[in-house]
Order: sequence, then structure tokens, then C-alpha cells
Amino acid sequence: METSGFTKNTKRLLIWGAGDQGTVALDCALAMKRYSRIDFLDIKEKGHRQIPGHTIYEEAKEKVSELIHGYDEVIVASGSNYLREKKIAQVLAAGVPLATLIHPTAVISPLAHVANGCTILAGAVVNINAYVGIGCIVNTHAVIEHDCLAEDYVNICPQVSMGGHAKIGRRSFIGIGSTILDHITVGRESIVGAGAVVIRDVPDGTTVIGVPAKRKH
Repeated sequence: METSGFTKNTKRLLIWGAGDQGTVALDCALAMKRYSRIDFLDIKEKGHRQIPGHTIYEEAKEKVSELIHGYDEVIVASGSNYLREKKIAQVLAAGVPLATLIHPTAVISPLAHVANGCTILAGAVVNINAYVGIGCIVNTHAVIEHDCLAEDYVNICPQVSMGGHAKIGRRSFIGIGSTILDHITVGRESIVGAGAVVIRDVPDGTTVIGVPAKRKH
């Protein structure tokens, strides 16, 4: 499992994204108690909110590649899967380490794999043999059961439940409180609506809603 662990708070973290997802990432980073300094870089496509006590740099006014080299780790905090992938590519191209934020109350199996650049929030569960790809967001109290796969840049909302061996394709969005049954595959760049119960495979690029989940027309 590729995680950054919980160590003495001596590292400097830059959170790239100063909107709602940025404040969620901040809360997670503070709970980890490993960072001596946490600053923000806004995403010009998204803007930013006020975050007292923390410096917020404006992307449009900064030489981003120079700025991020002033930090030990960077986490990209955008709920947009496309923006998150774009900014992570810039961080990797600059050779700056991606942070992996895992809230102390999350339960991660030592036999699971969590790739770099993920944010895993309070109460989330990632069980044995599960694989969570680069740049994923696993929100509050989401459950990724044994042998599941979440490909890169997936956003899994609060209270989602994935049954064993379920798979979520790259850049898909899984809405609040939805359920994906055992052995079900959700294709790439698909959307599962809030509260949906997915009982059959979802093709790439498809939005499904309802109980049981059906294609949205």
C-alpha cells in the first residue's frame, strides 16, 4: 500500500484547490498531524473561498512550477475528476511528490493498495485486496469492500457501499449513498446518481439513477 503514513509534523503541504474540496483536504491533513505548514493554491477554473490562518496563492498570478517546488508534498483538491487529473499531471511533471491524505479514523487494510494523490476521509473503509488508483477521492464513511477496484481519478461520495469484487472505471463519479453490488462493473467516465442501487454492469460514459439503477435518458 502506497501511503505517506503518519509521522512527525515537519513537512510542508500545498493543497492545490481552495474550494470546498480544499477545506475537506485541510481537515484531513490537520487530523494526520504530519505537516508543519499547509498553504493553498487556488484553481482558476474553480476560484477559492476564505480559509483563515492559511496562505492562498492565486494560480493566475503564480509561476506554478516554481511555487510547488517550495513544498515537500502537494495534494490536488478538486471534486472534478478531469481537473484533478490535469493538475496531478502537472505535479508529476514537476517532480514534486504527491501527498496521500488518509484520515486517522479511516480503516485501510494492510493488504489494500492506495495509490499516491488520494484523499480518504473520516470513517471510510478500504478492505483487503482492494485497489484504489491515483488521485481518487474516497469520501466520509464510504466502504470499498474486499477485492474491489477503483481506477484512477474516481470520486466516491459519502456513504457509498461497494460490494466485493466491484469495479469502478477511470474518472467515474459515484453519488452519495449509492450501492454497487458484488462483481458489478461501472464503466469509465460514468455517473451513478445519489442513492442508486446498481445491480447490473454500467457501460462507459453512462449515467444511471434510481432503484434499481437504470440509464438516464
